[in-house]
Amino acid sequence: MDWNDLKFFLAVANSRSLSAAARRLGVSTSTVSRRITALEQALGSTLFRHHFDGYELTEAGIDLLAPAETAEASLKAFERSARDSSDSVSGTVRIDAPELLGQQILIPNLGGLMQDYPGIQLDIRSSVRPAALATQQSDIALRIVPPERGSYLMRTVGKVIFGFYINRSYLETHGKPSNERDLHSHRVIGWSDDLRYLSMSIWLEEIFADCQPAMRLSSFTAQLTAVENGLGIAVLPCFAACRTDLVPVLEDVPRLTLDLWLLVQDQAARTPRVQIVKEQLIKILTENAARLEG
Repeated sequence: MDWNDLKFFLAVANSRSLSAAARRLGVSTSTVSRRITALEQALGSTLFRHHFDGYELTEAGIDLLAPAETAEASLKAFERSARDSSDSVSGTVRIDAPELLGQQILIPNLGGLMQDYPGIQLDIRSSVRPAALATQQSDIALRIVPPERGSYLMRTVGKVIFGFYINRSYLETHGKPSNERDLHSHRVIGWSDDLRYLSMSIWLEEIFADCQPAMRLSSFTAQLTAVENGLGIAVLPCFAACRTDLVPVLEDVPRLTLDLWLLVQDQAARTPRVQIVKEQLIKILTENAARLEG
């Protein structure tokens, strides 16, 4: 088996399309098809089923996915380590962080690190969608749900608290809900259907079982903006809501508490620049623990 074929397998598995995989890899569609066929022949298994809407993994493909991601992660981490000397404190450190945590807690507090270590470049990806370390090749990730697979070191670095919030103009116009049943007479802001797996969306549905959101949004920034403009009630991290003077509601309902996990790629953890950035992130989160816990 040619190990280079794994990158073609992962590209098709992630995009579910030969043409999209070809664009991602900078090759022709026929090259992708040929490499997938070669891999299937080497393994003696069919890895994909071709449907009208794309390529779907077979059971053999699903079994190969996790080890292929791990192998790719190890190879890329080795390549980065080989490019940089072992005692270097320069180079890029890739960080994935939850959307508002990255924007409101981390980025405003990174000035000291950048001044002390001008040779370190930070590549920060901040999204509501949890990053897959094995495929995204992040050196460090902060997550509120621990991942199921990947080669990394992991520890908890605090807690993030969530609650229901409205703004003062909405409160004056629509009143304040006193219990879960009152939500039926209010505009609730929920998550897009493809994000219903998020802990915040699951908690909202547990509290408000037959919830029919007046608005569905796909990012915390959009939800925060909607609440700030009086469009309804949403589940928000307390640190972000308090920063803009929003009003907490349903305070008798136990708030959603999620552990915050810090993950470091196993091989990246050995490089000095990643160690320096990791320690700075832990320091920032420790100093902001009270904010994160509302």
